[in-house]
Amino acid sequence: MDRSVPTQTTALRVALVSEYYYPDIGGMPEHVHQLGRALVGRGHQVTVITTSFPGHVDLPSDPPFDVVRLGRACPPLITNGSLSLAAIGLGLRRKLLRLFAERRFDVIHVHAPIFPTLSLLAISCAPDAAIVVGTLHTHFERSPVIELFRRPLQRYLDALDGLIAVSDTALRSMQRIGFSCQAEIIPNGVDLPAWQSGQVLPSLRGQAKLVLLGQARLEPRNHFETVIAAQRRLVHDGLALRLHVLGDGPRRTELQRLAHGLDTHFAGSVVAARPDYAASSDVFCFTADIASHPMSLIEGMAAALPIIAHPISGVRELVSDGKEGLLVPLGDDRAYAEALRALYQSPSLRKELGDRARKRVESLGWPQIARKIESKYLELAKNRRSQRTSAARDLSQAWP
Repeated sequence: MDRSVPTQTTALRVALVSEYYYPDIGGMPEHVHQLGRALVGRGHQVTVITTSFPGHVDLPSDPPFDVVRLGRACPPLITNGSLSLAAIGLGLRRKLLRLFAERRFDVIHVHAPIFPTLSLLAISCAPDAAIVVGTLHTHFERSPVIELFRRPLQRYLDALDGLIAVSDTALRSMQRIGFSCQAEIIPNGVDLPAWQSGQVLPSLRGQAKLVLLGQARLEPRNHFETVIAAQRRLVHDGLALRLHVLGDGPRRTELQRLAHGLDTHFAGSVVAARPDYAASSDVFCFTADIASHPMSLIEGMAAALPIIAHPISGVRELVSDGKEGLLVPLGDDRAYAEALRALYQSPSLRKELGDRARKRVESLGWPQIARKIESKYLELAKNRRSQRTSAARDLSQAWP
């Protein structure tokens, strides 16, 4: 078996395995896409392995790597307040084994390594010659299903050569449930040049004195109803506010009904135009009640927008109240309205908070983050054990 260790000048063949990728919209698809771009920029050969989704997304350009889609996404379920899905289809394991044999990956990087189905299959099917790395993305307070299957899932974690977490919050979620794992913290990155190059479009500002931007899946964990209720309070007081909501999901019809009569615009799934929306806005509204290291929040900060958010653990790793933004109690539309009023009345406060927000994420550019992940690959290749545990491979027999 070939155990040669890549060097910094060696082009690695890297598989990024993720159930979630475009045209699905969210933090994990963005992470995988941008990591793939950055690794290609560092001279590596990248393949994204994902599943098929309905719909289309307006990416700024075609990805500079292959995207291989296996099976199709099952109808989504709501778990942990978020849309959850898994790849389904006949022969997924056989197809993955053939792909691994054909492309002879040096690194198989599995995102969300304890979630079905592609992640678990990739771990169990990985050839001995490949380094297998996992990244933890998710924060959850409780998950009865994961708790039920914790012991078999632990064997998949044990089969990894190394583990990364995007935040302390994501790692602590796993440990709190009872998983035995340690991980290197390498945070989500952000495409700083893109988010700092948006154009102000008068059509997006309209006649509003303060333009708000929200960017998220319209699912239970994202509480846009609080922003809408706060907007209504201030409009009742004579303030001119516009709200742009970028994203789609099962709550869209409900939220549109709540926003009836307001200057609120639901743009749907938008990617390429997001920097222009950010440049044309004054405040970024992050609405989640649970998050690990939220990608959309980082993007709003990179665009130098002051933040309004709830003081959940994933937010507090990035935003301090009164420094990069204003933190208000979850579900308190009165407090949200007062925070918006303060920003409405003080352009200088908006600029001060926005400048600090941008400075806070300057170290999270994708070139820096990709370099850290590349170093992790090389460290694992140098120090890997001679043979990976067979636990995950034994479990793989249960898969079709």
